[in-house]
Amino acid sequence: MSEEPDELRRQLEQFSTEELTSILRNCDTDEWRPEAFEEVKAILAARGVSPEAVAALGPQGFDVVEGEPTVTLATYFSPPEAQATKLALEQAGIPAWVADEAGGTMYGIGIGARLQVRRPDVDRAREVLASAAESDAALPPDLAEPPCPACGSQNVTPEVRFDEAPPGALSISGSRRQWYYVCGKCGETWPL
Repeated sequence: MSEEPDELRRQLEQFSTEELTSILRNCDTDEWRPEAFEEVKAILAARGVSPEAVAALGPQGFDVVEGEPTVTLATYFSPPEAQATKLALEQAGIPAWVADEAGGTMYGIGIGARLQVRRPDVDRAREVLASAAESDAALPPDLAEPPCPACGSQNVTPEVRFDEAPPGALSISGSRRQWYYVCGKCGETWPL
């Protein structure tokens, strides 16, 4: 019986510190026997890592949309634009997801990408995006979005909308995609 803990320890010592940290953080008893966690703590301590600090981090998160519904916050012409905005939201501590980004690469055209957040985060996400848009006022005029014609705000983003196709226009679905600028301050909308 004394050989079993030694064998477990030898196996665990083969793991990297990152892997051991993950084992201790998640404490997955379906994957590991309870005595493994004590061995992981001892190995981490020997490597100069505080097991208490690792355990205090709690379980690792996963990039999964939870059961809470998401809301489309904005639609972008290209996935990189949506990803850049997603990063800004995540830096502010708001989880965000980009939907439809594979379509543009699959078809080789820009079909747009939707930026989504959880319903409770919508207002805070809009505040973050509004403050980021106003800080873009320092951009050179050829790189900045045009100011709102109604209020002059620089808080302007492009958005896609689906309009009714005019009679006789070629459209499979009866509607066509149209890009507009939308003012985040006063709500004014005008075509790109």
